[in-house]
Amino acid sequence: MFSVEQTHSSMQRLFKLKLRQLLIVGMVVTGLVSLALFVKSNFGDTQQTATQRQDCKSWKTTSQHKSTLISKTACVRNYFLLIVVSSAPAHFERRNLIRQTWGTDRDVVAQWKTFFLLGQTRNQTQSESSLLKKENNIYGDIIRADYYEHYWNQSLKIEMGFEWAARYCTFSFLLKSDDDVFVNTKDLIHRLQRAPKKGLYMGKRHKNPEVRRYGKFRVSYDEFSGSTYPNFCSGAGFVLSYDVVECLVPFFDVINPFRLDDVYVGILANKAGVSPVHHSRFVYPDVNYEHCLFVPNTLVQHRAVGQCLTRLFEMHSKDLYSYNLGSYF
Repeated sequence: MFSVEQTHSSMQRLFKLKLRQLLIVGMVVTGLVSLALFVKSNFGDTQQTATQRQDCKSWKTTSQHKSTLISKTACVRNYFLLIVVSSAPAHFERRNLIRQTWGTDRDVVAQWKTFFLLGQTRNQTQSESSLLKKENNIYGDIIRADYYEHYWNQSLKIEMGFEWAARYCTFSFLLKSDDDVFVNTKDLIHRLQRAPKKGLYMGKRHKNPEVRRYGKFRVSYDEFSGSTYPNFCSGAGFVLSYDVVECLVPFFDVINPFRLDDVYVGILANKAGVSPVHHSRFVYPDVNYEHCLFVPNTLVQHRAVGQCLTRLFEMHSKDLYSYNLGSYF
């Protein structure tokens, strides 16, 4: 028979065991609830609005373009990543360097494809026109629009690029970049393979950005009356999922082009119920073009042209850092 002390000791051990089990269960439940809330707060609303959006396809029923788009070049296959690069007619060298480095997928079955967005140039010479025609005959990657190139006309380039992509191509994600940008294309694809397939607007996010009433980017109250813009991603490089691109185009009829093209995308996205997601590997160095800054694990880096772009491409191609991809964030 057990003594009173033995019985008491056994009950204590049993109590401690049950308490430990309850604590473990509580920790697991707390972790699952926290994870669910995190996912919902970051992606739940965006994915829900993506499924709730209506009439994102009817604009395609007419062959008439909604923007200044001229080209009707169609993608030859479905791409995981479609890249559209804002360029200017005179930037032959920049386009060629991008084709020679990060802009071309040399695999047998290409995962990505790069196209260049160009408007028109006032007083364009016959020689310049012939060069552009020859360039497109060789590469077949130039998309044209019927507007004159100007720094404050970049929103027109956004419109024509988005319409062309959603009307004439099928893809999972769209990267819009400028022609002075380095893109670590393979690592970007690795990241996107773990990203939400719908409702994605990702880049270097500006949160509660102030409307400037002074300086180069000043905006009048007639142009925008609020004190802050909707959140947006810097315009030199950002990613959108296909459904977002498709659903932004109908709003071209509702929201007039804004002088600041990255702000314009943020305004369109806000109207569509899409919130931008920040990613730390979209890098915008505060340096001059004369300086070439190497940042490990970069996905998109602004201010990279000429020899700097070539060096960055070579260094990132050595896979010195890409093994450490980490999580989606």
